[in-house]
Amino acid sequence: MSQIMKAFMGVFLTLFMAVTAMGILAAYMEVMNAQDMQARIVDEIENSDFNTGVVQQCFLQSEEAGYQLKVTFFNENSTVATVSQVSQIPYGMDGVDMAKIEMQFPFQVAFLGINRQHTFVSYAK
Repeated sequence: MSQIMKAFMGVFLTLFMAVTAMGILAAYMEVMNAQDMQARIVDEIENSDFNTGVVQQCFLQSEEAGYQLKVTFFNENSTVATVSQVSQIPYGMDGVDMAKIEMQFPFQVAFLGINRQHTFVSYAK
């Protein structure tokens, strides 16, 4: 009788560990995808020299992936413009020296009840 209890306990613990590990790995993959997307966005903005069309595409890509993007542009004449939606992007971006790029993404491990928003911050020069 004790062998049956030990066998069921072993199966239960193995299943518990497998489900927990799958949830953690899924959350890790979401973090890696968000980090990769932010690196691509920073590269695209830097390589385009802060082109308005490229910034619009970056916002559309992040929305499509389910992430929230916020870009703060720093001009050489010390003005700052913060953009959190496609419609807020200024038409002319002449004189932009640097941009602060913040990407907010969901971090979820459903089995453990973790549901948070995390933010990555990078700078494009």
